Amino acid sequence: MEFLDEIGAMISSTIQLKKKMNGGKITREQLCEAVDAVLIMTPYKDDQEVRNKLIENAEFNNKTWMDSAHTMASEDRNWTAWLTKAKPDIQWLYWNRYEELLRKEGWPPKVIETLDETIDETLGQLTNPEQKGSWDRRGMVVGSVQSGKTANYTGLICKAADAGYKVIIVLAGFHKNLRSQTQIRIEEGFLGYDKSDPGNPKFIGVGEIAHDHKKLWPDAATTRADNGDFVAGATKNFANSIDRPLVFVVKKNKSVLENLIGYLKGQGRAQKGITDPTQYAPISEIPLLLIDDESDQGSINTNKSNIKDPRSEDNEEIDPEVDPTVINGLIRTILNTFEQSAYVAYTATPFANIMIHKDSDSKNFGEDLFPRSFITCIRPPTNYVGPQRMFGYTDAETGRETKGLPLTRKISDYADSMALNEKKGWMPPKHKSSHIPKFQGESRVPPSLYEALLSYLLSCSARLLRGQGSKHSSMLVHVTRFTDVQNKVTTQVKEALTSIRHCLVYGGDDPNFSAWKDLKHLWQEDYTKTTTSINEERCPAHEWREIEQVLPKVVQTVVVREINGSAGDVLDYERHRGTGLNVIAIGGDKLSRGLTLEGLLVSYFTRPSKTYDTLMQMGRWFGYRDGFVDLTRLFAPKELINWFRHISDADTELRSDFETMCAVGATPENFGHRVRTHPLLQVTSPVKMRDGQKEKCSYSGDLTQTIVFDAEKTTRDLNLVAVKTLLHEAKQKGKFDSSSSEHRPMWSEVPVKPVLNFLESYKTGSEDGIRRVDTNLLAKYISAQNSKGNLTDWTVLVSGISANDTQNTENLAGFNVGLRDRGDKAETPDYFRPGVITEPKDERVITLDEERFQKALDEKRKIEEQRNGSEAAAKIQYPGGPQLRKYRPSTKGLLIIYPIDPESHKYSNVDVPFMGFAISFPGIDSAQDIPVEYIVNSVGQQADGQ
Repeated sequence: MEFLDEIGAMISSTIQLKKKMNGGKITREQLCEAVDAVLIMTPYKDDQEVRNKLIENAEFNNKTWMDSAHTMASEDRNWTAWLTKAKPDIQWLYWNRYEELLRKEGWPPKVIETLDETIDETLGQLTNPEQKGSWDRRGMVVGSVQSGKTANYTGLICKAADAGYKVIIVLAGFHKNLRSQTQIRIEEGFLGYDKSDPGNPKFIGVGEIAHDHKKLWPDAATTRADNGDFVAGATKNFANSIDRPLVFVVKKNKSVLENLIGYLKGQGRAQKGITDPTQYAPISEIPLLLIDDESDQGSINTNKSNIKDPRSEDNEEIDPEVDPTVINGLIRTILNTFEQSAYVAYTATPFANIMIHKDSDSKNFGEDLFPRSFITCIRPPTNYVGPQRMFGYTDAETGRETKGLPLTRKISDYADSMALNEKKGWMPPKHKSSHIPKFQGESRVPPSLYEALLSYLLSCSARLLRGQGSKHSSMLVHVTRFTDVQNKVTTQVKEALTSIRHCLVYGGDDPNFSAWKDLKHLWQEDYTKTTTSINEERCPAHEWREIEQVLPKVVQTVVVREINGSAGDVLDYERHRGTGLNVIAIGGDKLSRGLTLEGLLVSYFTRPSKTYDTLMQMGRWFGYRDGFVDLTRLFAPKELINWFRHISDADTELRSDFETMCAVGATPENFGHRVRTHPLLQVTSPVKMRDGQKEKCSYSGDLTQTIVFDAEKTTRDLNLVAVKTLLHEAKQKGKFDSSSSEHRPMWSEVPVKPVLNFLESYKTGSEDGIRRVDTNLLAKYISAQNSKGNLTDWTVLVSGISANDTQNTENLAGFNVGLRDRGDKAETPDYFRPGVITEPKDERVITLDEERFQKALDEKRKIEEQRNGSEAAAKIQYPGGPQLRKYRPSTKGLLIIYPIDPESHKYSNVDVPFMGFAISFPGIDSAQDIPVEYIVNSVGQQADGQ
């Protein structure tokens, strides 16, 4: 079926027109009329199957939207708001044709509309390119992994060029393949042509929509070819005459950037008629927009962090071509070669940018790249599959748990054990570049990888049945960073695929190997059940007989590629754009960041990593999976899947913090301080830090709670004694609240000493080395605040349930307290993980005075209005936990004990309850707050608060 994408774009435009004429609304009848109006002009006017498909797509697109972005900004020197007034006078030629391209590609109208608004938000934070004199802006846009950041900054380039920015530099990763991929996107969305074939430019993307050699013909100093990076001799001089935008898409590579700097400095001297090569002469009146893609990689001045761990056997010398400290200095030098510049960092993992960038100036390089001017957080569209949807998450404020999709498959057969120092097995965590992968002594893939290969073939087959056969379908195998080992894995995967192909196509059938039998079992026991469970729109269930018919055809189309970082990795997709490429990609570091594997269906991971940004960037499976989300699979060790769940929670909480701080007018520096001292970074960032490195942590305004418990009886006995001792001291030294109920006894005016004694006695649990609560660090923080007169007055609450509602109770301080039932999320005998244990209303036991209460309520309503509109905000009658903590007096701490029914953990017969706790910290003014130091240990699995 030809031209369906073009027909879909015409339908989208027709629907948009109908919506505008109908006050922004459209009925299903009107939507069908729009489809029919376009179809009548095509060969498919009588094809009911095509009509139904187009109606289905149109309905889906009109139900997909994208929430508005949130921005926090600071008042920079030489900057004033400008875009609103200037907008009517700007001809948006580049943007208009890019917007049309997005429609043609099937982007939902509401998503394009919000993208337009979001890019305006970012452009408006830059300086007006028409403004005279010296100026610079430093900002950051935070997106989500594989969510469309490239589309966002391509749109920004279009609008910036329309507004008057003349030189545009895009920094695009370390490797040729990522640079080439980015170049292609810029060619399709902004340039409109491919000039990799010298003297024969080819119109593509926006160039096929509109091109004009006078108005719509930007210059490009780079091409998509493997050798298409910047070369000074092949680039025209622009300093004295630049009548159209000039684009550079370059690698973060020392030699390339040094050559670019030499060229730019030469342009500055030529502009001012200076011949002395040592004289500083910045380019003037030619505004620069520098886009730093994946800005947390390579662009950060890591300084002392670039120290090898002498205990590690797989350390490599830092390549000077990609040394982040060197790259950072070169980027700052590029900015300094222009009198007028705007730097915009794009990333999905902003913590490195926020944590490492300080207010540090350098005599040689000038100001560092901290996004002092603005930070914008963009939300992905509703059809995006990210870490929260994939792995689930917990809302820290409400305690509501959202389950992830049933798409992960735990593996363990790739090594003899799961220990991080294991050296034996097919691909143990600890191996060298000379490692030969063997499973049970044979050079073959382990059963889990064989199952992953079968899963990929089934997924491809189902896509073919769904009419998606001309789309790319990929599989990712990421098990080692060593090229030599990758080569051996590639050989084994090819051999396994050949055996499967021989069985399916030629009927070969080893009695010990029957691909048909294995595929049928996998389809019926996994795929059919998963599709039914997910029940996703446009993901129909298929019968085995349908799959069986197309499998022999599909298996013959699959190719295996070892990803080595060349532009060819990307161009393979381009060459098969019309027919679709079914590819199994095998690689390491070159696969784990930035590079988009189109139509990624199955991922197979064994490589351990506990660094937040590394884990997030490894998530190539995040993105848009319309019509095939049920066919995606992630094969990974249990530990890695659990870590992803933890960073999903961290990502959710920090983005929520960002939105909250935006609502109350915080600045990038305020947010930077919050991130740098956030307790969650104890579990999201330790591996990236140097062994023994000191970091700081603040619990100001936080709710800290135990979410993982040791299942051993000795630990549970110990914690029960610790709680009873705490309550005994609270009875003796505090004031009992006579209005509290039998199952919720409470004491106020408790001094700090019993709380510190409790934290010293209590033993927290851990999950795969993740210890979310460090009692030593908590005690150290509380003691530090005491020196400033904070956290001196404590309320201790036991939050149980009525004994009438349960058979299981515990006598605590003379009260018969019913034990809470909390679901087990881990389902393992080793530990108990209920997730959130708190009750949101528990924090209300410390009342605020009328003025503080009103401030807290107003802030909660303001945040709700920003998220869900004024009607939702008006319904809010009580502040949320973050607001209650923020406006509570800094002297008042709240310790809540949660007694949990042992029957919640089905895997142990111990009748001792789990004793959980939560500490609700008041917000302490930054001038008074004393963040405490912790030391990252050698394993990087937890922080030491002592």
